[in-house]
Amino acid sequence: MEDILASIRRILSEDEASGAKAPASDDVLLLDPSMMVNETTKVTPPPEPVPAASAPEPAPEPAAPGPAQEHVAESPAGASGEAAAPEGLVAPDTAESAAVSVLGLIRALAADRATPVHRTGPTIEDLVREELRPLLKAWLDAHLPALVERLVRNEIERVVNRAVP
Repeated sequence: MEDILASIRRILSEDEASGAKAPASDDVLLLDPSMMVNETTKVTPPPEPVPAASAPEPAPEPAAPGPAQEHVAESPAGASGEAAAPEGLVAPDTAESAAVSVLGLIRALAADRATPVHRTGPTIEDLVREELRPLLKAWLDAHLPALVERLVRNEIERVVNRAVP
């Protein structure tokens, strides 16, 4: 164990020593006005795909109360919320579309989890019980009489000692 720790310490010290000796890079990327991005340019989101009408959407399940509730941290600006928040990377329509898609996935996952599991054969638990039953029986046959005798004797001694002042 000490050898491993010494090896790790040696490697870390070598890394620190080599990092200190490495010359600082003087390569600096300078931007000219042609490389600057126009911030007023708006990007139009791609058209939303039309959802297929293959199966009706399952009814949303009520949210279970508990620790799975979403906690929203308050921004430093206070209760103003979105007014102080910077504009996101995607358009509001795209964000809404993504949220609807994620909600559909969550509903599908909840529906999959709600389906009952059907057993077609013995489970691992059943196999373990079947294998342990003879071992447990043999152990109890060998140890139970002495165990019961010892526990009963200790309990009787405790009661007798309590009765005798």
